[in-house]
Amino acid sequence: MIPTRSSMEGRLVRLRAREPQDEAAFHVWFNDYAVTEFLAIRYPVSHLAERSMLDSEPALRHERAMFSVETLGDGVLIGNCELRVPGAENRCGNVGIAIGHTGYRDRGYGTDTMRTLSRFGFTMMNLHRIELTVDATNARARHVYRTVGFVEEGLLRDHRFISGAYRDTVVMSILRNEFQEDPL
Repeated sequence: MIPTRSSMEGRLVRLRAREPQDEAAFHVWFNDYAVTEFLAIRYPVSHLAERSMLDSEPALRHERAMFSVETLGDGVLIGNCELRVPGAENRCGNVGIAIGHTGYRDRGYGTDTMRTLSRFGFTMMNLHRIELTVDATNARARHVYRTVGFVEEGLLRDHRFISGAYRDTVVMSILRNEFQEDPL
C-alpha cells in the first residue's frame, strides 16, 4: 500500500502531537457527559490531572502513539486519538478516538480521523490488525467504523455499567489487506 497523502493528514483532519495548550479543551471535553458517555472516563477530570497526563506523555513510540486532531484548513482542535500496541510481536493495535468538539460531529471528521489513524497504523507502525471496542448503543461510532472498513467480530454482553444499566460492547477490527484508502 502506497500512501497517497501524508500519513498524518486526511481530507479534513491532521493528526499532530499533543501540546500543553490542548489541556484546556481536553478538560472541557472530558468533563462533559455528551463527550464521555461512550468513553472509559467515568469521573470528573481536574486541570491538574489533565496537565499531568500531557506532561508525562513521552514522545511518540511504537507502544502508544497519541495525537491531537485538528481541522486541516483552519487548525481548529476538535479531538484526540491514539493507537496502543501492547505487544509488537502480534502487530496488532487498539484504537481510541474522541471528537470532543461537538460542533464537528456528523460532518465526516470522525470518519476521516479513523481513516487517517488507520493509515498511520498500517503504513508507519507496520500493524497487521487494528481493533477496537464500542458501546453497542453508540450507533454514530459503529457507522463510522464500518464506513472505514472495520467489521464486527463479537459481542461482550453486559460488559459496561453506565448510567444505572449494563450495556453490551461490540468488538470490531480491520486487517491491513482490508483497509481501503479514501479516494482523494
